[in-house]
Amino acid sequence: GGGGEGGGGDGAAGGGKEEKKKTANETPASLPPGWTVEVRGRSTAYVSPDGMTHFSTLAKVQRYHKQQMALAERFQQQQQRHAEAKKREKEKEALEQKQKQKQGGASGGE
Repeated sequence: GGGGEGGGGDGAAGGGKEEKKKTANETPASLPPGWTVEVRGRSTAYVSPDGMTHFSTLAKVQRYHKQQMALAERFQQQQQRHAEAKKREKEKEALEQKQKQKQGGASGGE
């Protein structure tokens, strides 16, 4: 086997610089960025950027890539929601602190 080329960490980020690597005679235009084509005798293998995932057909690559993008997007949305919730929580805490200070530190004696 050949040495894997680390990296491939731009998963969710996507876009930007697209390095065109031609392992086989021609990399198909419909191949996601970073993927490479390896020709082994008669068979062709499509290899993911991290070198861990191999597929025999371009259709499988595209299906996998689509799933990964959807996953990444969902994860990103979750992260954003989480960050927003945390922010709101902090603001609420700050507001409560201010109100306590206004009351002079005495917390509700009936």
